[in-house]
Formats: sequence, structure tokens, C-alpha cells
Amino acid sequence: MTDEETYKEIPRAKKLACNIIAAAMIIATGALLFAFGIGTDIDMTKLTVPVVLAAIGLILLVCAVIQFNTVEMYLAVLFLVCSAVSFAAHFSPVGYGQLWPTYVLAPAIASLATMFMSGDYKFHLRVIVLFGVPAILLSLLSFGVADLRVVVPALIVFAGLAALYVALAVRGTTEE
Repeated sequence: MTDEETYKEIPRAKKLACNIIAAAMIIATGALLFAFGIGTDIDMTKLTVPVVLAAIGLILLVCAVIQFNTVEMYLAVLFLVCSAVSFAAHFSPVGYGQLWPTYVLAPAIASLATMFMSGDYKFHLRVIVLFGVPAILLSLLSFGVADLRVVVPALIVFAGLAALYVALAVRGTTEE
């Protein structure tokens, strides 16, 4: 497959649609923050970052669907996961102290979301495992289920297994 077949120019109508949606979403985000700022007693420092992250994520998500772009889809999910963590940390009893491993898990969630769109299942499954396993181990630590005596050695063993996998999976010519 040539580069011309892989990377096709996005039609002008799709670019225009994405630009209009982005502009509308930015205006709606500003209006929403303004309405909450003057109409409620919510701490705006806790609301601004998650709302802006969600707006960026939604813009990227809609444009990814319109343009069938896996990179935008991946980024959209990353922004939406970060927004969800920020919302949960500020507006639920669970705080960043327990939720921070979700940031490590975010690339795995984004790969899961884009795997079916891209059709590259093998690559995305590797990313899911690479980020998912440490995120699960760190979650056990952050929720107090396991302590450092278990999590750190498990992370080191996982890193060694990942390095071994990469070493054995390398294909290429060998010098003789």
C-alpha cells in the first residue's frame, strides 16, 4: 500500500464540519462555565479543568468519527479519561490518592477504543497489556489492597517480561 492510498486528503466538507463543531463546542463550554460561575456556588477551580478536558475530548471524538481518524479517536479517549478522573476526584468521595493509576491505564483504554476502528488488534492488545498490568498493580497499591513489598517486585518482574518479549519478538537480519 502506498502513502497515497494510506493517507487520503480529508474532504473540505469534513474539515469544515469539524471546525464548526469545534467552534460550537468551545462557545458552549464557555457558556456552561459562565452559567455555573454565576448561578451556583460550585468551586470553579474544581470544575474548569474537567469541563475543558471533556470539551476537547468531545471535539476530538466527533471529528474522529467524521473523518474516520484513529489518532484523533485515541487522543479523544485520553482527554475523556483524564476528564472523568478529574470529575471523580473533585466530586466524589474517592480522591486523586486512589484514582491516579487511571492515568497509567488511560493509554490502554484509548487503545481499546481505537482497536476496532483501526483493525490493528495485535498492536493495540500489546498496548493494553503494557499499560493495563501496571495500572492494575498500582490500583491495588492506591486502594490499600497490596503494599509496596508486593507491587514493586511485581512491576519489576513485569518490566523484565516485557523486555524479554521485545528481545524475542525482534525480527530482522542477523550478522553472520
